[in-house]
Amino acid sequence: MIETSNGIWNNLALNTAIELRDKGYTSSQVAKYLDDKLDFKITERSVRKKLQKLGKPFKHRPKQKINDNEATEALEDSEEVKHVQNKDGSATSTIETVIDSEPSMTPEFLLKVHHYDPTKWKIKQSVSNHWSVINSKGKKKFNFQSKIIVEPIVKELNVDELIDHIVSHKEPYKQQAPILLQSNRYLVVPSFDTHFNGKTLETYVHSLNKQLSIINQARWQDVLLILGGDNLHVDNVKSTTLNGTQLETTDLAKAVDEAETYYETLISAILKHSNHLHIMYSPGNHDPTTSYMFCRLLERAYSNQPNMSFDVSLDHYKGYLLGNNFVGATHGDKGHKRYLSIFMEHFAQLLLKAKADHAEADIFTGHLHFQLDEDLGGMIQRQQPTRKPNDTWTADNGLISVKKFELVEYSKNETEAVYYV
Repeated sequence: MIETSNGIWNNLALNTAIELRDKGYTSSQVAKYLDDKLDFKITERSVRKKLQKLGKPFKHRPKQKINDNEATEALEDSEEVKHVQNKDGSATSTIETVIDSEPSMTPEFLLKVHHYDPTKWKIKQSVSNHWSVINSKGKKKFNFQSKIIVEPIVKELNVDELIDHIVSHKEPYKQQAPILLQSNRYLVVPSFDTHFNGKTLETYVHSLNKQLSIINQARWQDVLLILGGDNLHVDNVKSTTLNGTQLETTDLAKAVDEAETYYETLISAILKHSNHLHIMYSPGNHDPTTSYMFCRLLERAYSNQPNMSFDVSLDHYKGYLLGNNFVGATHGDKGHKRYLSIFMEHFAQLLLKAKADHAEADIFTGHLHFQLDEDLGGMIQRQQPTRKPNDTWTADNGLISVKKFELVEYSKNETEAVYYV
């Protein structure tokens, strides 16, 4: 007789265990047989250890795994699934149960057993485990515990495709027949940091009327309208900037409506009093997506107008010849210590032509919300103020400035006047 943790092995039990092992029984099947047929209480582990000691170990069998559909069906009757909806749109789901077969633990399996469609949901976090146990009848079972956090699968939007789709549905305006009269007067209308937010237009009405008065008082050979960035306050419907900085809640639809009213009023007046209008866009740090879309809409709206041209690409540095004068633009948040070299690199031919004609070379910048004219050594930087009300950022940085916009008039070769509006 040999003592074990379950009592005493007898020869019948031992010989039966060896015989069953030789027939291909597993250790758990042997233990169950001994219990059922011989009323011999023994654990699977004791059977395995005893026969291994006698030089008759059980052959290793790969763990039996079932496919996801079978595993899901096995859980349907016994599982308890608890769901909690989270504020961010995700959901937390937990299961704690006992099943007959070993789960596969793949993401698809986990989603299915928690009752989520793998084509519509994805796992954000997962803590799942299982372990085998032998029940009172000697049958192998699996404790299964699982906690997952899931979130909906959201198709990533291609911003360029979305903008192309929106712009394609904009109907171009009817052509406004230009009246061409020669003139030696040129005008730059710089528009930086307007930050339209749906509540801004009334703040700018006084300036807009003064701008219209200046535009209407003369005949212009060419007008340059610069949309210099941060023309809209936010970059998406979540009221954040491009980099995700959270701003005050902004109604983007109303902001676009305001911008449309403001700029189309200017454009309409310019087309009546100028031989040509060029619109230039330089991306800002707040709104490169929304303002780019807005400029593309303007380009589409006026595509039938013969005396208009556009440069609304996402390039940060822009240049144009106004008469013989070089006029450049950039928002002002990048490259501010190297403007001279940057513009020389990008627009060497235009700058050389302006210098050859003894004309001006100016660049317009914004971003900092206050006025500053600086001679860079052969080029004047005209940093633009804004009428935008002060906010926390400008106050914290001490950028409390006089509220105004500018217009700059040129003759063919030089600056003639600066108008504060």
